[in-house]
Amino acid sequence: MSDRSVLQAIKRAFGELERPRYFTHVWHCEECADHDDRLQLCDRHTLCLEDVGYAACDPFCVATPQALAYFFPSLARLALAPPSPAHGWYATQLLFHLAVDEIDNPFYRHCDTRQRAAVASLLAHVVETRAQLAIEEQATENFIRCYRLWSAPLIAGRMIN
Repeated sequence: MSDRSVLQAIKRAFGELERPRYFTHVWHCEECADHDDRLQLCDRHTLCLEDVGYAACDPFCVATPQALAYFFPSLARLALAPPSPAHGWYATQLLFHLAVDEIDNPFYRHCDTRQRAAVASLLAHVVETRAQLAIEEQATENFIRCYRLWSAPLIAGRMIN
C-alpha cells in the first residue's frame, strides 16, 4: 500500500465529516479556549506541523473526538511526512492520541467500523514503511499494540481477539 492509497482510504472514511463548531470544550478553561482559537484558524487543508507539532502545546490533547475525526486526514498526512528538524516525527505524537486509554479512548469510541479500519491501515502502513523511524523513536511495539487495538472487532463495547 502506498502513502497515497492510505491517505485516500482515510479521506473516504473521514473526509465528509462536518467541521465542528468547537474543537475543544472552550468553556472548560483558558487553555482549552486558546487551543480552540488555534484550531479555528485551520481547516483540513491548512493544518500544519506548526499548529500541532509541539507535544507540550498540542491542541489535540484537549480536543473533542469530533475534532480529531474532522482533522484526521490532516493528522495522517503529517504522520506520513518526514521528521521535521523543529518538531520531530509527528507519527509518534499521533500515536499517543490513538493509544491513550486504549479501548476507552474517546476517539476510538467515536469512530465507526470503517473509520477504525482506516486508522488501522495507517498504523500498519507506518510499521511497514517507516520501521527504521519507529525503531529510532523506540515506538515499534507501541505502534503494533495500537494497530491491534484499532484493527480488533468491537462487540458490545469489548474487543474480540
